[in-house]
Amino acid sequence: MILAGAAIAVIVVAVVLLPLIGPARLQTTDFVNFYVGASIVRDGHGAQLYQRPVQDQAFQAALGHPSPQYFLHPAFEAAAFVPLTYLGMERAFALWSLINVGLLSLLPLVLTGCIPLVDRRPYLALSGFCLLPALTALTLGQDSILLLVLLAASYALAQRKKDLAAGLVLSLLSIKFQYLAILLPLLLWSRKWRTATGIGTGCAALAMVSAWITGWSGQLEYVAFLRDFNAHSGYGALNPTLMVNGRGFLAGMGVTAHATAYAVLASALLVGLAAASEGARSHDRRLQWALSITVALSAAPYAHFPDMTVLLLPVLLALDHIVKVGTGTFSRKLLALCCLAVFLWPFALLVLGGHYWWNSRIYWVFPLIALFAATLAAELHSNRSRARE
Repeated sequence: MILAGAAIAVIVVAVVLLPLIGPARLQTTDFVNFYVGASIVRDGHGAQLYQRPVQDQAFQAALGHPSPQYFLHPAFEAAAFVPLTYLGMERAFALWSLINVGLLSLLPLVLTGCIPLVDRRPYLALSGFCLLPALTALTLGQDSILLLVLLAASYALAQRKKDLAAGLVLSLLSIKFQYLAILLPLLLWSRKWRTATGIGTGCAALAMVSAWITGWSGQLEYVAFLRDFNAHSGYGALNPTLMVNGRGFLAGMGVTAHATAYAVLASALLVGLAAASEGARSHDRRLQWALSITVALSAAPYAHFPDMTVLLLPVLLALDHIVKVGTGTFSRKLLALCCLAVFLWPFALLVLGGHYWWNSRIYWVFPLIALFAATLAAELHSNRSRARE
């Protein structure tokens, strides 16, 4: 049934939506960045991948005009996109869109056997098609859906006691390593040594692949490229108000004085909340995974709105817990309300704030994510207190 549903979803998108793809729509997508980065690697210029003049020239060749866009991800991800560059950009975007639709459609299959609620109602895992960040990721050609599937696959492996394999899968999150930088300390704090070993092994292998593509000097250029990107704002550069983390919320609220210090403080509080809420029982571990992912998103220094797609997994884990134990307490009722709000609040901001997600004050999603993390922590604390009694 799941495979049939995935096939239908891919066919519907191919027939209905893909004919609407045109050069004008495509040029403003993030997929252009992946395509250009992969083109540079394919042409044998990996050593200059993070040199701005080389990227400017590649964007000029791909788009037919100068562009302030950039490829900012690790070199191994650029190499992974190389096969798509043998297609024209429009066809490559179409194929990448179909891959993402397929991945999102197959999420119930990934989670089968490790989330009882999904076992009973597989269609709930398809609710990602009702999640505005996931739809935005599809529209932009982002890799946020891939992040969600990687997290789901890692969780499924961890539930089957395959912790080393779970860590190896998690290492692929280094395509956006800011989230892994939060998750890894939390796993170490929870003494998930085998999972942490898998992450370290996988990241070391990916770093070697990236160094093979760019050379070690190219890796140093990558660090400098990131620092330069972080130092500038505006079109084609960093725009914190489009983030769903503490940094984005502060920027959206107009906080400029000591904004970096406040953002670091907010992140530290969220990470501390997750570390202090470590659970031991089986359902506690499910909630701990949900809390860790939620905190990784909200505490990371850069969290683009489409990456909020990863919250689908914490929502499913939280709902599974609520269905199992009931909604008898205030924290559980609030948790259920937060799960619903994850779907509704971004659409409400879109309707009330603007015509597009980027002008709808999307940074107001952060308070909801922080509340979701707090209610997960409160439920973990309540479980621990009842266990002691």
